[in-house]
Amino acid sequence: MKILNESDVLLVNVPTSRAAKINKVSASVLSMPPLGLMYIASYLIKKHYIVSFIDLAVESMTMEYFTKELEIINPKIVGISTYFESWTAMKSLIKVIKDHNKDIVIVGGGICANFCENRMLNELGFDFLSLGEGEYSFEALCSAILNNGSIYNVEGISFLNDNGDVLKKDVVRITKLDALPFPDRSILNLDKYVYPFTISTARGCPGRCVFCSSHAFWGEKVYFRKVENIIEEIRELNSQYNAVEFFVVDDTFTINPERTKKFCNLLTKLDTKFIWGCESRADVVDIDLLRSMYDAGCRKIQFGLESADDDILESINKKIKFNHVENAVRLASEIGFDINVSVIIGHANDTKKTIEYTIEKSYMLRDKYKANVLYSINTPFPGTDLYENAREMGIEILTDNFDFYSTDNAIINTRYLFAEDLRLYYNNIIFNRVGSENHR
Repeated sequence: MKILNESDVLLVNVPTSRAAKINKVSASVLSMPPLGLMYIASYLIKKHYIVSFIDLAVESMTMEYFTKELEIINPKIVGISTYFESWTAMKSLIKVIKDHNKDIVIVGGGICANFCENRMLNELGFDFLSLGEGEYSFEALCSAILNNGSIYNVEGISFLNDNGDVLKKDVVRITKLDALPFPDRSILNLDKYVYPFTISTARGCPGRCVFCSSHAFWGEKVYFRKVENIIEEIRELNSQYNAVEFFVVDDTFTINPERTKKFCNLLTKLDTKFIWGCESRADVVDIDLLRSMYDAGCRKIQFGLESADDDILESINKKIKFNHVENAVRLASEIGFDINVSVIIGHANDTKKTIEYTIEKSYMLRDKYKANVLYSINTPFPGTDLYENAREMGIEILTDNFDFYSTDNAIINTRYLFAEDLRLYYNNIIFNRVGSENHR
């Protein structure tokens, strides 16, 4: 948290409803810094703005206390991260800010801002939305607001015009990621996070999984940072914060195996030895790549399984088969990785049989290879093919209240399953009431 008197901009990260259910417990086991907001903060600071920063996801702060901080900061602009699970939290926060000073300009950015403009501008009361990557567009918007410029010349934003219609300006991708300043970790209370040091090495994902909005958010192309630039950030983390552990948050860090090997080679040449983790597609790793990563200090790796049924995998456009995941998990286990495997229950074509088969196979990965399996319920977030084409897929979305859009809560009926079925499966797994012997 960084509080500065008379700030130009206050950036706020909001908690999700799922985190709010368990509050401090959630922060103690799951928390990572809001990297996107940190990049924006760094870019604004580079452009000589006075920037304050509050992460409400980890700071235990009442609205009364927040209002007192608001009096000190006295911002002209407030930028808020947006998540569908945070719908009510965002609405409450905006009311508090506007009640304090109706002239403060409130800007939303992130996932919600890109896929739910109408409701965010009209229902929640955001003044503007920053679309896509926020560094350049948000700074341009701040410049226009603070210097009486024309907002109609700002790219990558959305707002209500004088007629009350939503006006959306085209998003322009940032192609040269190395030109961006490193995220400013000095604005955080780093001891509030389990994983305080996270690194983004690329933006975008080549996948088109129906349950994911990454492609819709980033667009067609994946842009990469140079390996040397990433290594320089790691050097900075070590020199400034004595950091020896980090986590790579890319959708698929290993998408380019040769680039990954080059990263590992340069990392091993540093005087400090680092421990790190990442996510990977199962079908791009082999024994040589995994050994290279392990030798460079990678100890935690996550693979997306989503379903053990190959027909289901094909239907969700995952473009892998179960044997790809088992092979990757087996190799990683033999080398000594701490392995996570993600599983989703309730795909459009899932039946009780396919879910039970997936549970059985996930238990096999757990018991045979010591993988930690992370389960979630299929949730049609706006921006995903699942949401946009729900009816064609036989999905009935049961609510438009985004507070209930959480991967631990069933909000859909499918052709073959009711929401109650999905909740029962999920709860039985989470509370260890399902054993693999029940699914043979």
